Amino acid sequence: MLQQIRKLFEQIGRGADVEVSVDKDVRMISAALLAEVATVDQKLDQRERATLTRLLQSHYQLDSSAAETLVTEALAHRDRATSLYEFTQTVNAQFSDREKYALVLQMWQVAFSDNVIEPFEEHLIRRVAELIHLPHGRFTRARAEARELRQREQRDDPKGMGKER
Repeated sequence: MLQQIRKLFEQIGRGADVEVSVDKDVRMISAALLAEVATVDQKLDQRERATLTRLLQSHYQLDSSAAETLVTEALAHRDRATSLYEFTQTVNAQFSDREKYALVLQMWQVAFSDNVIEPFEEHLIRRVAELIHLPHGRFTRARAEARELRQREQRDDPKGMGKER
């Protein structure tokens, strides 16, 4: 996944024709980073996948099919990932401070979706936050906000009977 994105940005840098739009590139970068959180522990919980899909659908105003396709593509190419730098470099170039915060918040939401924060998940999110220059206070605020959102979801639907998780 990271290699494909690197190749894409090399094409953009050379002025080559690129078939995908900048919006799609940003969506794929977000999807890839969220998918990395969901799979960093080498297992993909259905709640994590459902949260990942829901977040992308909501944030990028996608229909459910487009969001699921984006998630599937991000997960299918995960094995090719080599470095976070290519992603975070693009995030730094194209995301506002508010969008960076939203990305880290979404990463935390994916991590909290299975009710267990694995050390690998926390490390990955912390590393991304550092690479995108998100101040530590905003990093911890995003974590607290994601925890609060998860607790609210569980209060509103204690048996998980509503939305798919």
